[in-house]
Amino acid sequence: MKWGKVRKGTALLLSGICMSSMILSGCSTAEEDAGAGQETEQEEVSADTEITVYTPAINEDEYGKEFKKYVEENLDFKVNFEAEPLLYADTVNKATTMLASGDDSVDVYFIDEIMQLSFMSADFLEPIEDVVTEEDMSEFLEGYEDKFLKKDGHIYGVPADFAGILFFVNKKMFDDADIAIPTDQEEFIDAAKKLTKDGKYGLLEAWDKASHLQDNLNRWCLMFGGNFYDWTLDGTKEAIKFMYDLVHTYKVTSIDNLSVDYETGNQKFVDGNAAMYFQWAGSVPSYENAGKYGSEIICAPMPEFKTNKTPMSSWMWVVNKKSSKKEAAKEYAKLMASPEAQALYMKACGRLSPTANLDVWNDAELTDGLLTVEEHKQYVEDDAFEARTLSERHSEYMDTVTGTLQEYLMDEISYEECLEKGQQQIDELLGKN
Repeated sequence: MKWGKVRKGTALLLSGICMSSMILSGCSTAEEDAGAGQETEQEEVSADTEITVYTPAINEDEYGKEFKKYVEENLDFKVNFEAEPLLYADTVNKATTMLASGDDSVDVYFIDEIMQLSFMSADFLEPIEDVVTEEDMSEFLEGYEDKFLKKDGHIYGVPADFAGILFFVNKKMFDDADIAIPTDQEEFIDAAKKLTKDGKYGLLEAWDKASHLQDNLNRWCLMFGGNFYDWTLDGTKEAIKFMYDLVHTYKVTSIDNLSVDYETGNQKFVDGNAAMYFQWAGSVPSYENAGKYGSEIICAPMPEFKTNKTPMSSWMWVVNKKSSKKEAAKEYAKLMASPEAQALYMKACGRLSPTANLDVWNDAELTDGLLTVEEHKQYVEDDAFEARTLSERHSEYMDTVTGTLQEYLMDEISYEECLEKGQQQIDELLGKN
């Protein structure tokens, strides 16, 4: 494999994503109202040029000051940073509404893969390959560019961070029970059973339907050699049945997980309510702040079931097609592909995730202050990461398909009914019906 946080919302995520889907479904009308097909008059780049970048808030600490200074010294125009809402759902709603209406007040957006696929499909984004070249992308995860950054031969985004779902364990609970950290499926089930006692569970899962249930379904499918967009595969069927068995057969996790999002799950794990937890790397600051990461809570290698695969994700910089300052916006995007800019930005906004540019991971100076770099390096060496499978209508998947899985996990429908209904919903989303 070539060396080359996601902020998750709370329960508001579903309403935000659904609103985005409705807007995108009518995007042609919105674009017509905004003057689609008409080339926006472009402003020549000069010292007086100012662009606006929509991003998580840049902190006012030394990291934030250093990042802003770096941008100022490397660009010949002014960059204004507009803070995104704190909640993911609000970020989706605001960005989608602005882009669909033809708003040009923001020149560069910082978005995730779900928005990226939708926005590329809706023709909201400006191609940037005239500035950001294949060489600029050479140090990113192999295959990621084709999956999320390119459409019809054009490049539309520059990835900023790299976050995977990692396998976290409460080392103290394992040590106290004299149990080895599991490395395969049999050991995993055995450890989970032995550590489910005294009101604590062997495994904690975040299964709220709004988003996190689909993340965990994706991961379990990968581990069993399946694909959560194809419920006809044996690996997918095994994964779905295994999730049910975790609650009803092995009894090593709780059905109450269906109301647990990542923030709630992180706190439960910090409080020692479970021995194992698969979670995005962005959870580590929660463990750090509690003084438990590296001692009581550690990251372990992914246990190998049929595979050891786990999802990875990235947020990225994109240029608004309606911007009147596209050339300046593209220059900013190109700058953000550089190792220095990537490392500085991750620290400046407090994400502290490893950079999308994997070359940075071997630079001790640039990675100083970033979290889980070594953990991610080990996972890359183990060939554990796989870019997520998503579609342009993934927001609907999170509503309909995971709703069907939820019904099965709650014993409201049978296993066979779940598989049949889920696949029908997927086929409809993919236009196969």
